[in-house]
Amino acid sequence: MQSLIFALAYGSMYSLLALAIGIVSSTTGIINFAHGSVVMVATMMAYRSLLLGVPYLGAVAIGMLTAMILNFILYKCCVERLGDLHTNIGWIITLFGAGLVVDNLSRIVFGLNTNSFPRLFNDIRIDIFGVNIYLHEIAMIVIAAAIGIAYQTMSTKTKIGRALRAVSIQPQTARLMGINSDFVIMLSFALSGIVAAVTGCLIAPYTKVSYLMTASVALKGFAAAMIGGFGNTAGAFVGGIALGIMEQLLSLAGVPPTLLNAFSFIFMIVVLIFLPGGLINARHMHLSRRKKAK
Repeated sequence: MQSLIFALAYGSMYSLLALAIGIVSSTTGIINFAHGSVVMVATMMAYRSLLLGVPYLGAVAIGMLTAMILNFILYKCCVERLGDLHTNIGWIITLFGAGLVVDNLSRIVFGLNTNSFPRLFNDIRIDIFGVNIYLHEIAMIVIAAAIGIAYQTMSTKTKIGRALRAVSIQPQTARLMGINSDFVIMLSFALSGIVAAVTGCLIAPYTKVSYLMTASVALKGFAAAMIGGFGNTAGAFVGGIALGIMEQLLSLAGVPPTLLNAFSFIFMIVVLIFLPGGLINARHMHLSRRKKAK
């Protein structure tokens, strides 16, 4: 039971990381290669706020605000002036380079130390079928599910969600329909930043807080997004949970933690070889083919 809860907790965090990447990708068609740096800086700011005596939720809010501001800066400096993002792929270089700049500045500002981040509800445990589980781990799963449901509801049931979808399909046509495409894209970056900050604070008690979070955490988000299928909520959660369960099974089998990253990407490569669109996209393609055949 403990291993299952831990796999679901970690998988939920990978799912949120994939969702944050997908929010921007599904709206703009680009991948924010500086996403890991945003997660790291937001978590660092939350940690520094805790040291100053700010309550836990207040520190998380500061992390969310930091992530939003940083994503706004990334959008304005690295994306907005590139014009048509479908034809100009300069965003690959600008965002990747911006991520390196943020990482190196973070080393100067925050230092090289690795720090412990407190758990939500401190170290309270609850008994589930005779096994003591950190309440924080249950919260990781519940919060991830709540964010996923909230985003899916917003994207399908609200005007903002319809605007996000309209801009993702055809930005120029959306402008002619009276939709402020620039605002909608900035909103997608803001939402992505909020999800990134929450994820960073929830997973930090296990990964620790340092500039190394960029590599150790964010890459798993990219892997989860690719495994599940880029740009959709269900794909993010399927990919994240699958990745979390696979890692826990390998850990129980005695695979050293240092090799888990390698196996995660081997898993991703295998999935993409046989299902290029990811698990969810491949299923949708299969269903659409069956409908056409009928």
